[in-house]
Amino acid sequence: MLKNIININLFALLILFSSSLNSFAQIKVTGKVIDASTNEPLPFANIYIIENGRGTTTDQSGEFKINLKPKVFTLQVSFVGYRTEKLKISVKIGLSPLIIKLYSTDILLQEVTVYASSSTNSTDGTISPLSLQSEKIREISSAMPDVLRSVQALPGISANNEFSAEYNVRGGNKDENLVLVNGAQVYQPFHIKEAANASVGIFNVDLIKKVDLITGGFSARYGDKMSSVLNINYREGNRKLYKGSATFSLAYLDAYAEGPLGSKGSFILGARKSYLEYVLSLLNFEDVSSAKPSFYDIQGVLSYHFTPKNKILLEFIHSGDNFIYDPKKKNSFSLESGFNFKDEVGFRKLGISSKENNNADYFSNLIDIQSKNVLSSKSLLNLEVSYYDQIDRENRFTQSDYQENISISNEYFRNVTVKRDFQDNLRIKTFEGKTSFESLLSPFYQIRSGLGYQNIFYENKTSDDKTVEERKNFSSFADTTYKKTITQSVETPNDTLNASSYKFSGYLENIFQLSQKFILNLGGRIDYFDLNKETELSPRVSLSYQLNTGTTIRGAWGYYYQSPIFKQLASTIASDTNTKSQKATHYLMGIEQLIPLNNNSTNFLKFRVDGYYKKYDNLISSFFSTFDRLSYSKKNDATGYAEGVDVYLSLNIPHFYSWISYGYLIANEDILDDNIGAYPRYTDQRHTLSVVAGIDFGRGWSMNTRFNYGSGYPYTPRVKKFNNDKYTWSWVKSKKNSAYLPAYKRVDVRINKEFNFSSFNMNVFVDVSNVFNFKNIQGYEYKFNAVGIPFKKEVELWPIVPTLGIKFTF
Repeated sequence: MLKNIININLFALLILFSSSLNSFAQIKVTGKVIDASTNEPLPFANIYIIENGRGTTTDQSGEFKINLKPKVFTLQVSFVGYRTEKLKISVKIGLSPLIIKLYSTDILLQEVTVYASSSTNSTDGTISPLSLQSEKIREISSAMPDVLRSVQALPGISANNEFSAEYNVRGGNKDENLVLVNGAQVYQPFHIKEAANASVGIFNVDLIKKVDLITGGFSARYGDKMSSVLNINYREGNRKLYKGSATFSLAYLDAYAEGPLGSKGSFILGARKSYLEYVLSLLNFEDVSSAKPSFYDIQGVLSYHFTPKNKILLEFIHSGDNFIYDPKKKNSFSLESGFNFKDEVGFRKLGISSKENNNADYFSNLIDIQSKNVLSSKSLLNLEVSYYDQIDRENRFTQSDYQENISISNEYFRNVTVKRDFQDNLRIKTFEGKTSFESLLSPFYQIRSGLGYQNIFYENKTSDDKTVEERKNFSSFADTTYKKTITQSVETPNDTLNASSYKFSGYLENIFQLSQKFILNLGGRIDYFDLNKETELSPRVSLSYQLNTGTTIRGAWGYYYQSPIFKQLASTIASDTNTKSQKATHYLMGIEQLIPLNNNSTNFLKFRVDGYYKKYDNLISSFFSTFDRLSYSKKNDATGYAEGVDVYLSLNIPHFYSWISYGYLIANEDILDDNIGAYPRYTDQRHTLSVVAGIDFGRGWSMNTRFNYGSGYPYTPRVKKFNNDKYTWSWVKSKKNSAYLPAYKRVDVRINKEFNFSSFNMNVFVDVSNVFNFKNIQGYEYKFNAVGIPFKKEVELWPIVPTLGIKFTF
């Protein structure tokens, strides 16, 4: 009996001890922290358990693990540059690995369109609602992949030219856009700059990791531009595998390769070469077929990781261009009988011939070295040094020959030859050093700060000579008189500009997460330009508030200064009387609604409306001068404004995506003290509509379409005027920008077929730009025929342009 009692007690103690052990047992919780827009892992993110004060950080792959008791815990996840998230988890045996998405404060606060390369490492193959355009952007470029032309389909952007990489943002001029590559500024990042109606961005799409396009209200870290920021980041090469691709098309050849360099390094290299000159020669369109554009570029990134927290990157871009425009000589003749001359009646024969030759070379080089350092799980430090060199050489030559022969009892003649030789040689060199520091002072407060120094050298030589030679025997028959005059253009006088100066900048941003829904950025920057001895302070504010219904409300305000470029300077000597910086004050408000169509938000409908007002002060007025080049008054003599609304709708469902953007804009400018009043800016396009769609038919077949409509830019028309005294016609300018060009419209179509093989993939594509061959007008030329009668000629943009290509990926 006693033995049985002892056994029962021992059994009870064993059960009690086992239960006690189970209460102390812990379960390993694992997970991964990723960027919500790109699905990239976030290394060294902070994981904090609110209930017990314990924590950990993610490793280099963004993964973490922590042992917890089987109960409900609240995880607080934070990382520099991202909104802190809280989530409750019920710890139990069999808990699946957690996937925690953090949202960049840049995307939450600003109107940022993210382009993330499909080559970046992501957790899954899904597309985030924040990066719909990113996976499709190379498919909507006509003729060849080009980020600068792809962004023209996004809200707030207008260009009205399918073959131009230049664009306007919300009523701003083309020179108001900041373009950065890995933080280094690139001036005029275009191929084929000499062509009046075509250009291509110099950036290789295969190397791009991410592109941020901010169309207004950008934060204090960005400066010296008034309208937009295009921030392009090149990616590192694959550290495990050798990969690459090659594309052969009717218009270009490109290739890239990437792979490891030892155990700690990697490389990615890309090259492109165009042969557009051969394609254009086949088109039955003289203005296009006479052009012979040719360009190439080589670029790459080398990386080396000293430790998981410290790495160095070397990025470089080299590009070169040659452009020739050599149209056929144009001739026209007329014969007039019964012509009265010197009291005799006879015949008069008139002839006019003209020829033109343009030749240009461009070269640019960018070398950028970055040191990226994780000081702790809450602090990041980046150091950057870059060198940029740009060489432009342009020459335009025109010659017109006028022949007049009069046959009466004697033979009289008058021959006039007019030659115009325009040359423009430009050299820009910059050396820039920057540092940026980011720190998460608390889970709900972080700062960003930075300093920058830039040394700038400009050298610009221009000449525009007009030579007139006249031979005639009208005055003293039968002797021939000869007269030659050489004049210089008033609009572009012969000049040599040499300027060397420096800029200094600094910024500070304070980002407050006031709640899970409300984020506020209070910041400012200081800029100093030695050439005009000017110091500018730019306060900036942006905020974001998210409702439970998937609605986000954004607002921004700030000062945005832009120092004068070399062609806007009144003097190359540093002085406080030199041309001052232009200023824009931004007021923005927007609302966005995201409607998920499935549980993980890979299918969604998004709607966004943004309203804006930009007030311009100290503007440097501009006008079109020789060969329709934009010239500047070199003084702060104008004010202006731009106001409008952008509407954006996007849809992403299985096998189909589409987005529609519409913009309404009013942009005016007013030259001070001219007693004329305001006039439309060159960028005043009232209505802009863009529609992009793509469908996956399955079995490797897909199709992408793009439609663009623009209501037309303003221009300054000319009217013909007859001089009764000289009995001649002339063209006279009307009021500035008092007329609008016809509406612009275009449809592009691209069809792809993908083939998968064991060791490589092959993609065959047909790309047709302006598939309906719409006639689009870029401007007008005002000319005279053989008898001096004025006529207006339309300058047309490109007709239908088909290309065919094949891409191999290995």
